[in-house]
Parts: sequence; structure tokens; C-alpha cells
Amino acid sequence: MPVDTLYDDARRLVAAADGAGLSLRLLGGIAIYHLCPTARHPDFERSYKDIDMVGLARERATLQRLFIDHGYEPDREFNLLHGMQRLIFRHTADERHIDVFLDRFQMCHTFDLRDRLHLHPATLTPADLLLTKLQVVEATENDLRDLFALLSDLPLGAEPGAIDVAYIAQLAARDWGLYRTLALSLDRLDRWTVGRPVYGAYRVSSQIAALRETIEAQPKTVAWKMRARIGDRVRWYDIPDEGG
Repeated sequence: MPVDTLYDDARRLVAAADGAGLSLRLLGGIAIYHLCPTARHPDFERSYKDIDMVGLARERATLQRLFIDHGYEPDREFNLLHGMQRLIFRHTADERHIDVFLDRFQMCHTFDLRDRLHLHPATLTPADLLLTKLQVVEATENDLRDLFALLSDLPLGAEPGAIDVAYIAQLAARDWGLYRTLALSLDRLDRWTVGRPVYGAYRVSSQIAALRETIEAQPKTVAWKMRARIGDRVRWYDIPDEGG
């Protein structure tokens, strides 16, 4: 599916949701394409198969009507089985489809997003987008390209539009499993970036080092320290159901 088709549709749907007073935000590759010029550079061309979004479970019925009004039909079998946490909609004219997480992003790790959808326009916050990519235990080439674009184009910090590293560090300090996955993902990305040219305003290796330093410096909870004693002997992440 051409990225322009998906991107135009994604913007149209988010604008329609905003106009209807709904809390709907983009995540995944299309969200990063929206925020990061590096994601549009020819060297970082990638495939885009769907539009990933997150909304609120209490708005499920209104969201469903919105997608139907814009040419999409619900995947009735998937939605019947998983509709409390996730919905899939398929376009009536082609292969476009939308994957909507409700309240929480649940893959290798789970993030409660109910109070974070209003913090940034159109997409999840840069910190949340980064987390949804770093939480992948078996990253794809597309995941690495998305991560590179985020850290190449966006600053680390608390200001609007920046990647809030303090927030990421606080989550990792409470959950050893998340901490472990973030450490492995940052190591993998650091190796992948070696020798790659700088496209955005920031050198990715420096951003990774700063993110690591902030995560390590954050005081860890008692629960974190107890789980750390077990370490890798017990699986610390979920095996995601990729769905439709």
C-alpha cells in the first residue's frame, strides 16, 4: 500500500475524530512518518501495511461508526474475540486496514495510555512512540528504521515535541522486564547505527547514550530489585498476538 495513501487517510481520520470530540491518536510507522523528516528520506524507505491507532474503550461504539462512515468495515470475527482491547477495520475498496488499540498498547510489554492521549496532537507523544518501538524483543528492519528516525530528528527533554526521557526512565525503574528489553533494544539499535549518516539534527549514538544514562540513574523500586535477582532465567516479556 503506498505510504501517501495511508498517510492521507490517517490524517483524515484523526481530524474527523478530533472534530467529533474523540481521543484517537496515531502510533507505529505512520505516526513516525508524520513526525520525522528522516522517515521520508529515500535511504529510509520502508513498507507500510496498515494504520495503527489508539483510542479509548469507552468511545468504542462512536469510533466504530466513524470508521464505517469513512469507508471501513469492522473485522467482525477479530473484534468479537478481542474487541475489549483491540479492533481491526478493513477498507471496502482495497487492502487498507486499521489496527486500533483501546486504552492500552499490549505487545511484548503493556502501556496504559488512557491519560496520555491528550498530551500530543495527532500522534502519541514521542516518548510513547519510542517505547512502543523499543519494547519489541525481536525487532524488524522497519522497527530499527523507525527508531533511528525518532532519535535522529527529535530532541531528548521535557519540552513539547521532545522525547521525555524522564518518563521513560520512571517506567523502567518500576519494571525490571521493561528495563531489560529497553537495554537490549538500545544495544541492538546502537550496533545498527554504526556507520550510518546523520540525516536529522541529532547523532543517534549520542541520543542512545543519553537515554541509557538517564535510565540507569533513576532509582529502582524494591519490586524491580527483587525481579532483577531472577534475571533472564524467567521470560520477562509477553509473546504478542499480532492479530489481523
